[in-house]
Amino acid sequence: MLAVGIDLVEVSRVEALLARRGERALARLFTPAEIAYARKGRGPLAAQRFAARFAAKEAFRKAIGRPLPFREMEVIVDEKRPHLAWQGRRHPLSLTHTARYAAAVVVVATPPPLPPP
Repeated sequence: MLAVGIDLVEVSRVEALLARRGERALARLFTPAEIAYARKGRGPLAAQRFAARFAAKEAFRKAIGRPLPFREMEVIVDEKRPHLAWQGRRHPLSLTHTARYAAAVVVVATPPPLPPP
């Protein structure tokens, strides 16, 4: 069984969020590794990378059909391709971004198990 999630984010909205909430927003939405990766890009590239990661997490939430805390998910870029990691599993991920938009598509091969309430 496959589930697919997609999300599109305006980079300017992420820039505005970071300008208003700064480090608090980063700490709530992204893992330390994601923050370090995004900050390798200078100026607008960093905002685009943050927006792409936000889109990936929203896409994953759509694929599994329920909200999750953002920091439980992590976008990892290895030498081959990006993927979204959650509960020890890696899910195929496609990211793209421009100066205006960031988008992500994630595929969940099997529905992840739901944790107990």
